[in-house]
Amino acid sequence: MILPNYNENLYSLACGISDFLGVNRECLSKIDISGRRLVVILMDGFGWNIMQKANINKPEARKIQTVFPSTTSTVLTTLFTAMTPGEHGILGYNTFVKNMGGIINTLKYTHPAIDERDSLKGAVPFDKAFPNVRGYLQEIKDKKTLDIVPKGIEDTEFSKATHARTTEHKPYVDFWDAMYLFSQSLNNNYDFIYFYLPYVDTLAHKHGPYAEPTISAAREIFESIYSIANKFNQYTFIITADHGHVMVSDNINIKEDKEFMGMLDVPPYGDSRALFLRSRYDMKTYLSHKFNLKIFTKIEMEKLFGKIGNIDLPDFIAVPEDNKAYIFDYKENGDYGKLKGHHGGLLEEEFEIPLVTING
Repeated sequence: MILPNYNENLYSLACGISDFLGVNRECLSKIDISGRRLVVILMDGFGWNIMQKANINKPEARKIQTVFPSTTSTVLTTLFTAMTPGEHGILGYNTFVKNMGGIINTLKYTHPAIDERDSLKGAVPFDKAFPNVRGYLQEIKDKKTLDIVPKGIEDTEFSKATHARTTEHKPYVDFWDAMYLFSQSLNNNYDFIYFYLPYVDTLAHKHGPYAEPTISAAREIFESIYSIANKFNQYTFIITADHGHVMVSDNINIKEDKEFMGMLDVPPYGDSRALFLRSRYDMKTYLSHKFNLKIFTKIEMEKLFGKIGNIDLPDFIAVPEDNKAYIFDYKENGDYGKLKGHHGGLLEEEFEIPLVTING
């Protein structure tokens, strides 16, 4: 298990991107980015462990950390706000929002049991639920910007709060369409392009991070992007990821543990490998004898979240020290407990990501 290093991690990269685009943030650290035009490619789930397993060896690649919890909604919010998780408050796939009365899915902006995206926006706008989320793309002036993302997420509440404040959008329907739109867009002199690819993450969840489909997809996608990037030296290209994956050794259904659930004020939220707990009991003592979990109290959370602002923190955070996933599925007979790859925690496999800078 490793603790976040906010002196150089994905947060530092976000601060460098914000600075490159002319938006000032009061950051703890910054990775400097050179060049005139910038392309940021995020391969979801493409951890350093998967890159190594795929035998992708590039001189431009180095290993950095993501942020905690190591999950897409938290990481993307950090990437496009240049704020620590402790500042922006998107703390996990599911998070507790006091003024909305409970737990919501942050990516889909809905109740965790509902698949429909943005079911809450008619009642409460996203920026009222998460008032600290302040994306830097909406502050850019006089630049031509583009995002290339899967069709269906280009105009969601979460996207609009993070990456969808570009001047143009090009949603794609599959991998081949994505690569075509990407390569064609590079001829149009954009100042900034964001390109998001979900495929490695989807396969790692289903088959595991080291399964043949996951590794083959990681290799093919990366090499395709790398080849294109080397043809356009007018851009600086950054290829990175939001998190890696651990191969799960056991999925523990904590919903069935009546004693544990009875000690909580609300169901656990966050992720399967980063349990956020609200309780009046001493969960640190209780859980240390029950599961192989590292328990953090409120006074220890700054080392997890970085700088902490005006956000609502849980009482405890439980992070697995092994490869087990702790499942609380809001759906009856849901598939969450069937996944083979999980992330969110602090093991090297899920917390270390590549940073590949080309032409920079």
